Order: sequence, then structure tokens, then C-alpha cells
Amino acid sequence: MLDRVLEWGCRPDLEHTGQVGSALLSGAEELSPLNNRPDETRSQAAGDPAADLCRRLGVVAESAGQVIVLHARGEIDAYTLPRWRTLLESAVPESAAGGHLVVDLHEVTFLSVRAIMVLAELAEQLDRRGIETHIADGRAAKTIARVIDLADMTEWVSIHRDLDKALAATAAPRSDT
Repeated sequence: MLDRVLEWGCRPDLEHTGQVGSALLSGAEELSPLNNRPDETRSQAAGDPAADLCRRLGVVAESAGQVIVLHARGEIDAYTLPRWRTLLESAVPESAAGGHLVVDLHEVTFLSVRAIMVLAELAEQLDRRGIETHIADGRAAKTIARVIDLADMTEWVSIHRDLDKALAATAAPRSDT
């Protein structure tokens, strides 16, 4: 069981100012609803790109010991890619060496190839720090695996059909080559 739940990314109290924070919010705070319908998203965030990014891409982080789980929700496309990169890069503290990052994509409604590549590039960097990266997404597991294979990055990322399998893999002994 994961022992800490945090909302990562936008702070609801800053959304109206247009500031995108990287603050962690306690799990007790209410999460803002995600709106994936572009026509409604644009009208709600008229003139406020930061708030629009918060609505289109959200991440909730959980941790237990050496395992960090990021639950992403929304769209990861060219528009939200810089936020995606920032959220991923900020997720793993320097002290996490020897741990695991699990990225749960089951609530992602769109995932671009570039978003997969950003994740794979981060996995390569984390591997140098002794941190294994796991992706959980049953719907797109084959597609993600194909992109990572074509990019010759399978060494750094393991892909699982669901979150339970990804978490089980974090308990297995590290497979160093």
C-alpha cells in the first residue's frame, strides 16, 4: 500500500492568477475536475493558458518507500508536452536512488509519440541514478512498447498491462545486465 498521496502540478489557489506551480498538495485537498473536451476547455480558460494546461493534464503522485507512482490524467500532446516533461522531471527526488518510478497512464485520453519519447529519455536518465521506470497502461501497452522498441530504449523502460503488474515488478530483484 502506498503511504503518501499528493497532487502534483497546479495549485487551485493559483489557477486564477495564471501561475503554474510545482507545489505538492496534500491528498486531502479536493482535486479540480478534468475536462478533456477541447471546446469547453478553451471557453473555460479563455485567456489563461496556465489554467488550461492544469485542466488538460494532471498528475497525482503516490509514494511508499522507494516506489513513486505517477497517475497521469488527460491529454499529453504538443500543447501539454512541456508540462508533462516538467512533471516527470520533478517527480523523482535525488534521494530516490535504488527505487522505482511507475507511470500509470490508464486515465490518459491521448498520448503522443513525443510524450512517450520524453518518458523514455527520462527513464534513461533515471537508470543512471539506479532508478527503474515502469509504465502501466493496458490499452496502449503494445503501442508504447513499439515506439520504445523503435527508439531502441527498451533497456530503460518496462511496460505493464496494469498498475498491479507494474507494482509487482517493483518488488522483484533488479535485473542488471
